[in-house]
Amino acid sequence: MAAVAQLHKAGRRNRIPLSCDPCRSRKLKCNREQPCQNCTARDELSACKYKGSRNVSTPIAHHEAHGDPMQQRIDHLEGLVKKLIETQRKDSTVGGSDVGNPHPRSKHASLDVASDASDVGHSTGTTVIDSTHSVYRGADDWFDVLQEINQLKKFWNQSQDDQASYHDVQPNLSHMVDGSSLLFGHVKPVEKMEILATLPLKSEVDRMIPWFFDHENFPIIVPPILHEATFMSEYGEHWKNPSKTNIIWLGLLFSILGITMLAYRQVGEPPEYEGLSESLFQLYRIRTAQCLLVGDIAKCLPYTLETLRFNATAELNRKDDNSRGLWIMTGVIVRVAINMGYHRDPSQLSSISALQGEFRRRIWLSVASMDDMSSFGGGFPRMIPAIYSDTMEPRNLHDWELSFDENTTNLPPSRPLMEYTPVSYMIVKGRVFRALGRIADFNNNPTLNSSYETVLEIDKALSEAHIQIPPYMRIHLEQDSDECPFDQTSKLAFSSLSVECMYHKGMCTLHRKFIAKARFNSRFDLSRERCITSALALLSCQRFLVPSWYQFSQSRQMLVLAAMVLFLELELRRRDSTDMQASSSILHALEKSCGFWKEARSSCEEASRIHQTLARMLSSFRDGPTNSSATAVTTTSPYHAMITPESFEDFPRPMLTSSPSQPTYDEKGFSLERDLFTMPNDMEIDWATWDSFIEGNGFEDGALY
Repeated sequence: MAAVAQLHKAGRRNRIPLSCDPCRSRKLKCNREQPCQNCTARDELSACKYKGSRNVSTPIAHHEAHGDPMQQRIDHLEGLVKKLIETQRKDSTVGGSDVGNPHPRSKHASLDVASDASDVGHSTGTTVIDSTHSVYRGADDWFDVLQEINQLKKFWNQSQDDQASYHDVQPNLSHMVDGSSLLFGHVKPVEKMEILATLPLKSEVDRMIPWFFDHENFPIIVPPILHEATFMSEYGEHWKNPSKTNIIWLGLLFSILGITMLAYRQVGEPPEYEGLSESLFQLYRIRTAQCLLVGDIAKCLPYTLETLRFNATAELNRKDDNSRGLWIMTGVIVRVAINMGYHRDPSQLSSISALQGEFRRRIWLSVASMDDMSSFGGGFPRMIPAIYSDTMEPRNLHDWELSFDENTTNLPPSRPLMEYTPVSYMIVKGRVFRALGRIADFNNNPTLNSSYETVLEIDKALSEAHIQIPPYMRIHLEQDSDECPFDQTSKLAFSSLSVECMYHKGMCTLHRKFIAKARFNSRFDLSRERCITSALALLSCQRFLVPSWYQFSQSRQMLVLAAMVLFLELELRRRDSTDMQASSSILHALEKSCGFWKEARSSCEEASRIHQTLARMLSSFRDGPTNSSATAVTTTSPYHAMITPESFEDFPRPMLTSSPSQPTYDEKGFSLERDLFTMPNDMEIDWATWDSFIEGNGFEDGALY
């Protein structure tokens, strides 16, 4: 604020925002019309308003009239927390379950606890409807607190935007119609000839298609659901007479071109596309949607599902933080798959060839994995479990083993997973994600949520899927290991890392509700052990990542989840002083993690906020600033990035780095975190609401579709 005041006194006037209010709130590129393109697409014409010079009040005047707004919001937030804690203290009973009971737990404690987990706090949430939206929200006492935090974030972002020059605003890939909106009439249908006119020259497409099918070198992981030989045959027929090509097949071609342009943008543009890949990607994704619109996805035409799935792949790699849109888009794809009969095994269909049947199995597995991933990542229920499906797992075969002859009735037997093929990763990922999808069901079903036996069943399923990972895809994330656990140059290694991290995130998500209960009931010891082990493993992999990796919401959510699990464990141990000597390894891991966040502060604003929060929370577990400084850890890793950033469907783009030095923690600490950790012993953390908050978008300003 001081810098702004100096500029104001020097006579420089504040910049009048050029974007409308909704676009500025969503950080979208505004075309400055009245109403603008984004507000028109969202049917929010009345909300499209621009700030004029006569309506702009200076920050100084506002500050003088009302005091420091940021400080007022912080005071309000602290008041909410203290009021909530005081209310919980008054309502708590002396004989209630005490997660921080310092007395040794009785070996007979399990006899006093019901065999289920129904006493763990669970909220089924509520649907909040206003004039424009209908949004599902977790319902609990923490909602007001987190709502105020989101208002604080929104106010901070707004004040920062008001002080920034419009020259500093970077173009965002989200400035056009978003994901699922493409499938619901938010693009205008066009004539087929106009669509054909958009295609590049055949010579250019001829260079892009082989790269797309190069599974080992193409930087974006694309599900192997398209038979290359069949497609190339149809590709040749297309150029003979483009006007006769089926419109859905054209959509498939545009989806391939769009993914290729996205890959160019990520790894480097060839000279002929220098500076053009982003705009061409946007054009091709619009053309893909228009082909699907004209062709009508309800007509069950060939390649409808493949086109939808590739379109989803592009959306996954285009926009990182769009869990709601991804889940809604997945619902469309699942229903199209069922409408086309992919949920029934092809062995019961005599009208299709063995080759077609095998690729139908691949497509169904790809759709099911996407359902598992979007539901688990976004905290929503799955759609496929309610559907009867007998489709078998695809064979682990190379594409060259699948005969192009449509008269072939028998395929080779599946190769063991010990032998790598282009479909191996999809099979392994599908097994792990199937268990993660069960976690999503568990967290969204009050009936399932009341049974700890269900937790143990899901734990067994996830553990078995993890055990079945073949050696060439297995990565061990031992804490304090000086050896990089994977080949830095291998694309497969990073794919394997994503599966390993999702496994550990799943364990934390499944068991975190029972960490506190394990302090007084040995029945839940497994949950405590799983959470601590997986949280340490997640923080361990952080030392191999460069700051740019933190730009992706999935990676931030995963690492913050691990840190919060460990902080909760530290607080429980602090209440039982006999365990504090065993806490040094956890503190050591959190200190190193905080150092990595400090190194990543310049990568994104969220990384800076997370670093500040972790550093202040760590200070509350230290005796004082001197001790904190004396015990600070400095780590050095010899590993450096050897490849360009790669994009993955189910995980952000990781890279390797050397480790930063440890931070110096604030002496003052952070009163909000301290208050949260001095809450009554019987007060549970509502992890569902925490997940909603840590996703990054506020309840009010986040994209709802």
